[in-house]
Amino acid sequence: MKKIIVVFVTVLMSGFVFAQQLPQYSQFFLNKTLFNPGATGTESYWEAQAINRMQWVGITDAPRTYVFSANGPIKQYKMGLGGKIYADITGPTRRTGFSFNYSYKLKLSETLKLGMGLSFGGLQYTTDGSQITLKNPDDVALSGQVQSTFVPDAGVGFHLYSDDFYFGFSVPQIIGNKLQFFDHYRNTESALERHLFIYTGYKFKVGEDFVVEPALLGKYVDPVPFSIEGNLRVIYKDFLWAGASYRMNDAVVAMAGFTINESIVVGYSYDMATSDIKKATSGSHELMIGIRFRQHDNIARNNK
Repeated sequence: MKKIIVVFVTVLMSGFVFAQQLPQYSQFFLNKTLFNPGATGTESYWEAQAINRMQWVGITDAPRTYVFSANGPIKQYKMGLGGKIYADITGPTRRTGFSFNYSYKLKLSETLKLGMGLSFGGLQYTTDGSQITLKNPDDVALSGQVQSTFVPDAGVGFHLYSDDFYFGFSVPQIIGNKLQFFDHYRNTESALERHLFIYTGYKFKVGEDFVVEPALLGKYVDPVPFSIEGNLRVIYKDFLWAGASYRMNDAVVAMAGFTINESIVVGYSYDMATSDIKKATSGSHELMIGIRFRQHDNIARNNK
């Protein structure tokens, strides 16, 4: 179905700078390398993950995000390597890209380490004008064609951690490259805006079988106000977990997951909107499936 767009071009092409551009993840605590390269290789194993997020189910052309990532430690260099490929689709627009992560792990004390990371990659931003019915059919911005541009991308991040505690911050899209869709028009305002992510969490052991993990995540991109979300997770015997989260002015989240043989990891979250958009959507779904390669534990533990 074609879409009737009044401000669509203004928001996504000319005003691309006025919203958070990166996808959000309700289960961010399960893979912080998606937005912070400093967390790359800071676990004692290699891990690969696939994530499928369906945002605002019930709304036509709502965002869909697909990510495949992997990361792990390298013994002899006290570093971590990783990367991801992704597709973030909203209606007739699509962001597809890749990135490679590198981190160096610095031992600050017997229990505290610091991961310092960089990410490098690129993304292609595409708009399919054939799926859009414009208010002004003579608008040359889209003209019924598929238009795309490819730009390099980079990010930086720091991840301070111990066995029970973590704190980090990162700046994705730090270069801030412009999105140049038209060779003959150089004064574009479309750009990859720098984002700021800051987070922290702590694992409290309760008895012999339970761990309680509260965590906070803050996000900022100018000029959108700083947003914060908090979640609380209860883990039973490193096997089964359940939790809840609140995202400020956006959603309440219920989530659960499990680990099989310390190798297969599954997590699911359901977002219930609290903003005005709740009138049009039944919620958002996020599914994560991962595999951990525990045979690397002994190698990684010596240099974690």
